[in-house]
Amino acid sequence: MRTCVRSRLSLFVMLLSTIMLAQGVARAQTGITSGPVGPSKSDIQKGELEFRLYCAQCHGMEATGNGPVARALKTRPANLRTLTKNHGGVFPEQEIRDFVDGTKQMAAHGDREMPIWGLAFQYRGGPVGDIHGPPAASKAEVDHRIGLLVDYIRSIQTE
Repeated sequence: MRTCVRSRLSLFVMLLSTIMLAQGVARAQTGITSGPVGPSKSDIQKGELEFRLYCAQCHGMEATGNGPVARALKTRPANLRTLTKNHGGVFPEQEIRDFVDGTKQMAAHGDREMPIWGLAFQYRGGPVGDIHGPPAASKAEVDHRIGLLVDYIRSIQTE
């Protein structure tokens, strides 16, 4: 009985080692040398465009909280370049996502039903191109747009 268990365990270890070795060879052949690849330069640029369209009015083009609308607000917009620094060296990705999609309320962003940027980052079901409202946006599409914005904000963090 012990011999059978040992044989199976040995076989499992050899199989696992072979798989790991094959992955290492494949990664080396494709030039991948580390874990998951970060966002591409193109994605960062797309995120910057999203930022300029929907966030810069309050947070400013440099994301420091000095946009043209900032003076009219009761609460000064956050300096988005210091988020990591202000969170103990950890980029608060989920918190940003929650602000953008309306999960986390912020008075300056409007209520969950109508964030200041409108429907840009909200899931909308229904027929595409309905003349009575904006086209539908799938959860995947909204998550992608928010992801681009988050990646851009991560890319501009200062130390």
